[in-house]
Amino acid sequence: MSQLKLNGKTETLCIFGHPVGHSKSPLMHNALFEALGINAAYLPYAPEPENLADAIKGFRAMKFRGANVTIPYKTPVMDLVDELSDISKFTGSVNTLYWKDGVVGGSLCGTTTDPYGCIRNLQESGVEPSNKKVALLGNGGAAKAIAYTLAEMQNQLTIVCRNREKGAALADSLNQFFNGKAPQVQVATFDEFPTVSKDIEIIINATSVGMTPNEDQSPLTEESLHQGQAVMDIVYTPPMTKLLKTALAKGCKVVTGEGMLVHQGIESFRKWFPEETKNKTNDELAQIMRKGMQG
Repeated sequence: MSQLKLNGKTETLCIFGHPVGHSKSPLMHNALFEALGINAAYLPYAPEPENLADAIKGFRAMKFRGANVTIPYKTPVMDLVDELSDISKFTGSVNTLYWKDGVVGGSLCGTTTDPYGCIRNLQESGVEPSNKKVALLGNGGAAKAIAYTLAEMQNQLTIVCRNREKGAALADSLNQFFNGKAPQVQVATFDEFPTVSKDIEIIINATSVGMTPNEDQSPLTEESLHQGQAVMDIVYTPPMTKLLKTALAKGCKVVTGEGMLVHQGIESFRKWFPEETKNKTNDELAQIMRKGMQG
């Protein structure tokens, strides 16, 4: 960020969250601006929940180029945009704001790139998330988006949550949507999960449990983890959460959340700057982002 040359033509992008100080998105997006010669700056903003609508009005009025959205605003921001992608309509989650057809100040669109980031992160780590027995922890915005893609990829999916009714609602909506074209989605509470976890091949934590400043927390007990399982945490601060540390000690393959952040970020960036990135591969963009995240 310190090497960006700001002037009267600099475009602004941002991430909305609360809290948002832990976010590495500014580091990796600003690194891309510098590497690609784009005159733009990406900043973190943490409006109070009651001020989110005003924050989006400001975004529109100031004609920001684009934005990411993180916890706890992925669902409430849906009511503040003009158009939603099909996956955001289904999942009730938005993590990327962009202008339709690239017309800044025109129709504001919302979508989610979370599931793409999750799948690419697993694949990059040598875990192929298709036709597997997968447990997804959580039923919030990110979980719904990831669940949609996991079901689409023919996984035998179990939604693990605290509230069985909410988990069942997500499972039922997926089962109705795919209408027999994907394996039936199952539900288990966190209390029940230790008894069914031994058959699970991949576990994905899509909750915020274990994220800074609550590094001493984990969504699962040690009894829920078994040698040979692949365990991924979408939390990336800290990189090694308590869940992943426990999984590593149990002989599991662990996948940190950093890769998901990078790959969902690439998809967002392509929506904001399609021309500037059309000749760049994902691997090239990921390498720049990771270097930027190192500070």
